[in-house]
Amino acid sequence: MKHFIQLLTLSLIFAFAGTTAAQAGRKTDMKVNYVLHNVGVKRDVQARLKPLLVSYLADKKAANKTYDDLKDKLKPSIESGTITEKQAQQLLNLKWQADERELAVKRQYEGKFKTVLSARKTYLVFSLLNDSKDKMLGKDKDEE
Repeated sequence: MKHFIQLLTLSLIFAFAGTTAAQAGRKTDMKVNYVLHNVGVKRDVQARLKPLLVSYLADKKAANKTYDDLKDKLKPSIESGTITEKQAQQLLNLKWQADERELAVKRQYEGKFKTVLSARKTYLVFSLLNDSKDKMLGKDKDEE
């Protein structure tokens, strides 16, 4: 019985870990497909743009990882208003560092996107990447 409970616990842990990874993949896929659909370029250009978008989103996420990890760890303290001054300062420092790394990633990918797209379409890609999940799913703000 003890082994059964341990096995069940392990299988649940792996199931939730897989779900989280799958959700992250679906979110990236949704964003990439949304941009490709709305940028208004031919299929051959979309085929060259897709791997750049996937790579960009992964690099952008990596640039923010340390900040996001600490923010997730401190989320209960933030929500309850019990965050300490030291923790708040750590978050601020990591946020500014993450912003700098993210800006570097954006500048790097501006050049990469321009190898496939015009400057106007590159601007549109960055704009579309900033759209909310609700907008990507076609939901109105009034719907709830």
